[in-house]
Amino acid sequence: MSVSRGTTLLRLVNSRLVVILILILITVGCGIQKPKYFIEDYVLVPNGKEILGYDGLTAFVFENNKKSIPFQQFLAIQYKLQTLNEREIPFVLNDKNFILHVYDSDETLKYINTFDFALKNQIPDLSKMGNQEDFIVLSVTNDTNEDCLSDNSLYQNITIKYLQILKEEYFSNDR
Repeated sequence: MSVSRGTTLLRLVNSRLVVILILILITVGCGIQKPKYFIEDYVLVPNGKEILGYDGLTAFVFENNKKSIPFQQFLAIQYKLQTLNEREIPFVLNDKNFILHVYDSDETLKYINTFDFALKNQIPDLSKMGNQEDFIVLSVTNDTNEDCLSDNSLYQNITIKYLQILKEEYFSNDR
């Protein structure tokens, strides 16, 4: 049985071509990576949860403090809620009625691309309290369903200040 020179040359070219294609795929796959951003304090992300009258609310996103109690438990204590599962929490600010919308993990995945953000505070597993999300996502509407965090809202500044205070209270709640 003899192998012709043409067949050997063809196998050599095919194997080199396969190796080159594999190297190109590895280079492209590993080389193109979307940059991740640290959230220093908070970030406002458009096109969040959809509610009646709005395609997507503006979301207030910040990194979770996993050494503290779960955020939902903190909210239950803070607002004297009956259960930990309440996702729409009414509150009053400057004699106006507002609703705090708390995103669960499924809504966060659906509306907010948290893969764009990197964790600034890496916490060892032993220090974590329970199985908590990496980021907390909130939106706020008023009694007329206006997105209070949007750039067009007259309530944006007071709502952001309120959420910053809420976040700081949660962070100071290390137990």
